[in-house]
Amino acid sequence: MDALQDEVESLEAILMDDVCIKRTVGGDVDLIETTVLPLTGEDDEQQYICVTLQVQPTPGYPDVSPTFKLLRPRGLDDARLEAIRTACNVKIKESLGFPVVFDLIEVVREHLTGSNLPSGQCVVCLYGFAEGDEFTRTECFHYLHSYCLARHLNALRRNYQEEFEKLPAWLQKTADPFQALCPVCREHISDESDSLKCAMPPSELINAPDFKVTQELREMQQRMSQLYLQQKSRGAIIDVKADSAAVISIETEEDVRRRRRREEAEAAKKLEGPSKDEALKPTSSSTFAPVVQETHRVMAEPTNNNYQHHNRRHYRGNRRHQHHGHHHRADRDREPNPGSAGGSSGGSSAATTGTGKQTKSQSACSGPTR
Repeated sequence: MDALQDEVESLEAILMDDVCIKRTVGGDVDLIETTVLPLTGEDDEQQYICVTLQVQPTPGYPDVSPTFKLLRPRGLDDARLEAIRTACNVKIKESLGFPVVFDLIEVVREHLTGSNLPSGQCVVCLYGFAEGDEFTRTECFHYLHSYCLARHLNALRRNYQEEFEKLPAWLQKTADPFQALCPVCREHISDESDSLKCAMPPSELINAPDFKVTQELREMQQRMSQLYLQQKSRGAIIDVKADSAAVISIETEEDVRRRRRREEAEAAKKLEGPSKDEALKPTSSSTFAPVVQETHRVMAEPTNNNYQHHNRRHYRGNRRHQHHGHHHRADRDREPNPGSAGGSSGGSSAATTGTGKQTKSQSACSGPTR
């Protein structure tokens, strides 16, 4: 452990704030971490790539090989990372029995200095970085073509302006100003759209062939369509319009337990039936009966009441009836002699009126029957 402590003190003296030493509760060294950059002299703006080296000494170090990890690579593709990892493993085997942390840092720095050009693809145009292309490194160590970054910033500004104009006047005064974001990690970056306006497009974008729908693309579209329908049938596709009014309710474990106990209690009550108190308790049920108001049509007074009344068909209570003897009972009672000449005259008058007309006596006889 004395060799490890001496090595840690040397690293802190050389790298100072660029190295991070993590210790255990007992004060032993648990982890050594540092961010390695390529050597570019005094011009830090030319450092296009970097990687974080993390070394964990094992019990018995340096006689036992330590473990290491390459974290948070910037501007490095998988092939370059694998080459750096292989070189570190070779160095560890060669230096078995000796402190090796500083040597690992130098191995990584040599590889970064020899290939100080971002590899991989630009996340905007999806083309690689070729010799002669203008590219920009953001504060978060992500690399994009300068031409593509300018287009990204312009699109962000247009979207911000559209959303800003939708706000009411009182909210516009307190709205946050425009802030440029990295298209990779969404971290805040400096807005350099004015200086990037004159940037040339990448060479691969200029020489790219015209887009054509190939058979491979058609087959991929069919596969994607089938996958979309399958996901939609299982409810995996989110419909923004349908779910806009939905309310998300988050329940804690205690809330879930309470809800389940309440549901179980309600289910048990339904199975047991009503209790004795509830069975003996009188139920007050209020019945609501709609009141239907009958309306009568106002008609001109007929010249012959018997004719006008008995030639109408009345529909009441879904039943049709023609004869209403109750209308003439009072008149019949007031007549002194039902079989006098008045009755014969009534019969003669009924005979002269034609078919469909009835006498008072006929209507009185047929009235009670329905």
